[in-house]
Amino acid sequence: MAGHKPKKNILALDIGTVRIGVAVSNPERTVALAIGTIHLKECHDPYAEIAGILDEYETDRLVVGWPLQLDGSEGPATRRTRQFLAAFKKRYPHVRIMPQDERLTSQAAENALQEMDTRGSDKKNAVDSMAACMILQMYLDRNSAGNGG
Repeated sequence: MAGHKPKKNILALDIGTVRIGVAVSNPERTVALAIGTIHLKECHDPYAEIAGILDEYETDRLVVGWPLQLDGSEGPATRRTRQFLAAFKKRYPHVRIMPQDERLTSQAAENALQEMDTRGSDKKNAVDSMAACMILQMYLDRNSAGNGG
């Protein structure tokens, strides 16, 4: 397809109280890749850090894990995520934020890393970025073949 401009990447976040897992899609939006974590206690400005990653990957789309309870209701984690995103959106209103149900992704990420024998602080960091990767892959799969996104 001559002249066809490739789609932009999509960034994904798994927002926790200690770390934020980060993942990014490929430009074709078919595969999610875990790219790391943001440590909230070590990061002076997590909103600017996220904006910097959005710029680095040339995207204005952000998929965020939406932490619903197992029964589908909202709990304290959902409220914290909503507050975090409201503060982010106030500073960066041009970013399109898309929630993605994240139920069981952290557990699935832990199970996957346990099979790979990842331990200690490496495991904690990897769980968060792997969870973000799973959140993004669910979003990409749901929105493939021109179904949105």
